[in-house]
Amino acid sequence: LIGQAARIGLSVIAVDVLSLIGRMMGYNPWNVMDKASKIYSKVVYTGLITLRLCALKRYFLGKAFGSDMGKMNVVDNLLNGVFYLVGMFSLLNYLEVYTGIAVKSLFSVGATGTLVFGLASKDIASQIIGSLALHLSDKVFEGDDVRFSDGTSGKIERMGWFETMIRNSDELVVGIPNTQLSGQRVYNLSRTPRSQVKQELRISYDDAAKIPKFLEAIKEEIRKDCPKLIADGSRPFRAHWRNFEDDHLQVVVDCHFTIKPTGTEYYDNRQKMLEAIYRAAKRTDVHFERLARAVRV
Repeated sequence: LIGQAARIGLSVIAVDVLSLIGRMMGYNPWNVMDKASKIYSKVVYTGLITLRLCALKRYFLGKAFGSDMGKMNVVDNLLNGVFYLVGMFSLLNYLEVYTGIAVKSLFSVGATGTLVFGLASKDIASQIIGSLALHLSDKVFEGDDVRFSDGTSGKIERMGWFETMIRNSDELVVGIPNTQLSGQRVYNLSRTPRSQVKQELRISYDDAAKIPKFLEAIKEEIRKDCPKLIADGSRPFRAHWRNFEDDHLQVVVDCHFTIKPTGTEYYDNRQKMLEAIYRAAKRTDVHFERLARAVRV
């Protein structure tokens, strides 16, 4: 902090020297050189104080929220906006008092300028409102694995005031405007404590008589190999012969687990379930029917 203040002090001196040189050379439009160093120092010191307050605020929020980083980031972003607005209005008020330039005069540039400013401010306001809706909805936090109704999915890297950065499974990070996300349905995989693994099997007609034993073997193997299986009746645990198809018999295995539907643990468990089904097929000598593919001639 002391080093930053010292560097800013040196830059203020440099601006003061440059403004003095400008006055000596007769370059002083609108008497700006008379006030340049004071205006510059006010701007940079206000910016420094605002940034240091934001950093101090984040430190205390970390102490208050502990490991709940999601809610902390929401409050952190909202307070950042408050600090930035206070700093901006403080500067505008200073400019109006010290330089005599009223804030409203900055935008009094005729009908065309008013129209441009109105359209621009409308877009900015819609972005901010969309961001507030997304932050205050408590649907998602930074670090959550999510899937939106338009198909967008991944891990939220950062939630800003105008856009949200989402990292896809291929490690590409995409920025999406908050206005496009705030009105969508969102599936927060990180907050879902249970998951489903559903697998459709194609069984040969020649093994139709073996299917009842095969289904029992599937359940036995899954119970033995998947300790987080929900088998108390509160969730489906099914292995059923579902249908007669043209070239196979359809068997569906439907299991639920006390595992989040994302991450390494989920996919490790899914693999264990598939291995259990394969062992059951080997035990009962049941053969899977391959999917027929058309051959182009």
